Amino acid sequence: MSSAKIKDLFNGRFFEIPKYQRGYAWEAQNVQDLFDDISESIESNSSHYVGTIVLSTDGDDDEKFYVVDGQQRITTLTLIISALVKKLSKDDSIYFTRSYIEDEGRYKLSPATRDKAYFVDLLNGIGVAPQNKSQRTLHERFKEIELRVETIPDKKKFLKSLEKLEIVEFIENSEGDAIRIFQTVNDRGKPLSNVEKAKSLLIYFSNRYLNRKLDDTINDYFSDIFETYDDIKILGESLGIRLINNKDFNEDNLMRYHFVTYSQENYDPSAEYVFHYLKTKLSDLRKDNIDAGYVQLEKFINSYTSSLKIFFESFRKIISMASTDKNYYNIFVVLNLSATLYPLITELATADLLDKPVSKDGKDVTFLNLVELIDVRVYKTRGTDPKADIAKIVNAIRINTPNQIAESLMWFNQRWMTKEQFQSNLHANIYENRSLNHIFITYSEELHGTEYTLKEFKEFVSKTPNIEHILSQTPNFDPQALGFQNLQDFLDHEHQLGNLTVLEKSLNSAIQNKSTFDKSVTYKRSLFKMTNKLSAEIDTSKKFTKTELINRTKEIADFCLKKWWC
Repeated sequence: MSSAKIKDLFNGRFFEIPKYQRGYAWEAQNVQDLFDDISESIESNSSHYVGTIVLSTDGDDDEKFYVVDGQQRITTLTLIISALVKKLSKDDSIYFTRSYIEDEGRYKLSPATRDKAYFVDLLNGIGVAPQNKSQRTLHERFKEIELRVETIPDKKKFLKSLEKLEIVEFIENSEGDAIRIFQTVNDRGKPLSNVEKAKSLLIYFSNRYLNRKLDDTINDYFSDIFETYDDIKILGESLGIRLINNKDFNEDNLMRYHFVTYSQENYDPSAEYVFHYLKTKLSDLRKDNIDAGYVQLEKFINSYTSSLKIFFESFRKIISMASTDKNYYNIFVVLNLSATLYPLITELATADLLDKPVSKDGKDVTFLNLVELIDVRVYKTRGTDPKADIAKIVNAIRINTPNQIAESLMWFNQRWMTKEQFQSNLHANIYENRSLNHIFITYSEELHGTEYTLKEFKEFVSKTPNIEHILSQTPNFDPQALGFQNLQDFLDHEHQLGNLTVLEKSLNSAIQNKSTFDKSVTYKRSLFKMTNKLSAEIDTSKKFTKTELINRTKEIADFCLKKWWC
């Protein structure tokens, strides 16, 4: 361990980000903090400590170093220097470029393969569209850095101050030893995910007890895992899958979901729990295998890492299907599949069962249909979350036949939502049901007479469908005039299926608290067939009373009972 100024850190060295590292992930605040460090150094006319970096050497190239930890910081420093250099005089630009950016055609920093070409183009001002999450983040941070650099009055002075910043460096002869150091270093950059900590922990045990036997395998697998996660995040965001689109969703979520498929020890684990499980399991196996060559330790590491990699890849596969298959799009985007069912649907995908047909109650359906049925009835209509029971089904998928799995899913559905319960819920207050958009769009498809295409589903979603009350929640009418006994009688019916429809957000905002007959004019313009049909019925009958509301509730409820049967 030694302290080095940034100038000395880069002097005569070329850095490479190993392929197993996650992509660039610093957020705007991380970059802001680094700028603040440089500004403080200028104001105090002193050096300033900005973190740590862990490196491993390359046996064939004395100038080449692998960045085991610190890639976010060293990448950001390179971006800042690049933006500054572009604003200097020609002679200064040539000097600082050779020192920090490129020396005789060799770049000082080479990101992992998937981002290498994009990074070079970014430094050279070549406008290439980002292709993955890390490239998009690189693009966003660099644009922010360029704007910040524009405001710096003396850019050369700022760069000279940056050179004085100090960093603590650890240099080891092997990546395995470097990773062991990395485990004990507290850095002030972007916090590590539990997946990253797990990778380092597994490398440590391979390095320490298995003579580095699994180092390459672990690194290769986690390289694929991080790249797969980036694909998942981009796909989820582009499709509008709410769970994945959430800023708090990261690789740790998938680590949790995977654990439900891998172990029966916890049916609702946190990512921290999974990491602790790994640490305890590895320690126990190390103690138990001292005289047996750590065979069980090696077996467990192989088992866990390969299983985790397969889970990530299966998850990416089913999310990718939502881009091309309307059934998957419907499940993930329109229905917004409940998070507890992600381990189930991913494990079914791993077993290649999701699209397999199965005959139940005289109906030919797929396993994807059964997952949809469970989500609509149990998780969203009843509003319960029986995690333990669903985890038991997930754990048994690998040992059961397809028919046994289908039977267990049907049992789960009937256990937690009988036909009678479902029927009762469909005739009660249903406004808070999180599957209403899915139910109403599916009902519109039934009325349409032919299946909607993926393009049509995407168009519906692009219009931001809202749940609309036909008789307004703030009544400006006499309830008795519409057949209700009194106001309370209306309030008992206002959130039933018969008083609800689906309507584009723009149209919904326009009609607000208008009368039913005024709303009917707007309903005609809706893309949704059930809303068009409602408009025609109101125009024909010239009324929408308690009787129509009750009849309509029964009509839609009967459809639901048939569609999501038990």
